[in-house]
Amino acid sequence: MAPSSRRERERQKRQMQIIRAAEKAFFERGYDNVTMDEIAERAEVNKALLYYYFKNKEALFFAVNLYGVRILHRMYSECSELETDGYGKVKAMVDALYRFSKEHPDYFRIYCYSGTERFEMSEGEDAREIVDLRTGMWRLMVEAIIEGMKDGSIRSDLDPVELSIYIHTLAINSLNLDLTSRMVLEAREIGRDRFWRDLEIFLESALKNQKPESRDP
Repeated sequence: MAPSSRRERERQKRQMQIIRAAEKAFFERGYDNVTMDEIAERAEVNKALLYYYFKNKEALFFAVNLYGVRILHRMYSECSELETDGYGKVKAMVDALYRFSKEHPDYFRIYCYSGTERFEMSEGEDAREIVDLRTGMWRLMVEAIIEGMKDGSIRSDLDPVELSIYIHTLAINSLNLDLTSRMVLEAREIGRDRFWRDLEIFLESALKNQKPESRDP
């Protein structure tokens, strides 16, 4: 093995070691409560080496977030390839977001936090890839809506781009409720799963093309 190849493998291994240490810290304590000193200690590297790989905590945050976004993008892509109508693909994507939030709750929490105003001006290779992947998921949703409008499974009286934003906003906020909303639902004994099922009923009635009933001549 060439020395340069060995050094590259060692570099990638050390970088991954740092990312995993940061991931564990962010998952356990949240972005705002974690320091670069803590990450260096968890990764068992000195701060100089930590900053050699990542210029700041935000860059590390996006390196961690990228793993979750890749998972969600893959789930959306699989939904777009299903043998079903446009509405079926849209519903599958909405369901995929719910599954992602349950199967990968820590990545989902970071995914939501990364979309806040705090990170709007973020730069870096990982941040750019995340934007590309999130844009790609939005395009898959829009394409499924347009397909549904063409095949008659989705109403065609709304703009497909606007409709995609309505769907995403409703879905993401329903999975990331504020404390007051959660308390109100708990008081009515409405759990997370039931709340989501009811949202799906609401979306179905809002999205599906309501064909007029046939009348006898």
